[in-house]
Amino acid sequence: MRNESNLLQPDEARRLADLLGQELAHYRRLLRLAWRQNSYMKRQDVDRLAANARDWGRWIPAADHARLARERLVATLGQKLGVSVPPGRVGDLLDYAGAAHRSEIDALLRGIRQTAGSLARQNALNRQLAEFCLELAHEEAEIFKRCVLADPSGCYRGDARQSDLGPGGVLVRQA
Repeated sequence: MRNESNLLQPDEARRLADLLGQELAHYRRLLRLAWRQNSYMKRQDVDRLAANARDWGRWIPAADHARLARERLVATLGQKLGVSVPPGRVGDLLDYAGAAHRSEIDALLRGIRQTAGSLARQNALNRQLAEFCLELAHEEAEIFKRCVLADPSGCYRGDARQSDLGPGGVLVRQA
């Protein structure tokens, strides 16, 4: 049963809201990176894909750090209130927050759930696209290999420069 002594203090609720806001900002950043990754794969822009991968490497640890900080605070607050709250269940603390903070925390939780769901869907789409790109590159390599092994003179001119004709020009630096 709730009473005034086992409610979240305004500064505790504010700290929780701040951590949720930081976590949401990181997930939104990762979602933008996932959208860009998809675009770069479609355009076969290897340089931007490499830069995007570096950004993933920088922002995933930051998102994990924000999540872990939030989980630690949830555990601490649950312990202080004398309730058992699993680290991922911030919503279990909503009954202990004042009305003003409750609506803010609830909105942040909805935002995190929606963004995390969108991120998971985009990552699945990117995975499918990457698999398709790899299969396509493999097929192109096989075509090139057959051409070179079957008739090397058809791929290169007598002066050893690449011919303008035939599948010798199939491979280019693309994803």
